[in-house]
Amino acid sequence: MFGIEIATAPPDTPGIEPGTLVFDHHLTDRARITIETLSGGHLLHLAVAGCLFNDILREAANRGVTITDLQIAADGAFAGDPLLSSGVTYAVTIAGDATDAELRSLVADCEAASAVALSLRRGTPVEAGEVRIR
Repeated sequence: MFGIEIATAPPDTPGIEPGTLVFDHHLTDRARITIETLSGGHLLHLAVAGCLFNDILREAANRGVTITDLQIAADGAFAGDPLLSSGVTYAVTIAGDATDAELRSLVADCEAASAVALSLRRGTPVEAGEVRIR
């Protein structure tokens, strides 16, 4: 399972402004995330970019390729009533110890297998769970 939770916090809890966050990462030393605000649209785009980011790093290691720079920027818009995504576009910037052709092949293979992008393309179901009132 890949559970996540978002919750309100007491007002006296220290916080940080949205912007650039750097995390320890399980596939590389650090990962930097730049986000304007914590909206559903931004999180959707982050999910697409983050999944591809992880897939590229994982598959590069499997192929014996060292990635020295990887950046994925995702964007998109929402329109209508109710608001619906009009699509997500992304751009990949990559450098590593492989040829241009090998890096392009790595990215293409990962794009074809990216679980989040595939889920969106195939129309993944979203179901409401229990609502608990305190």
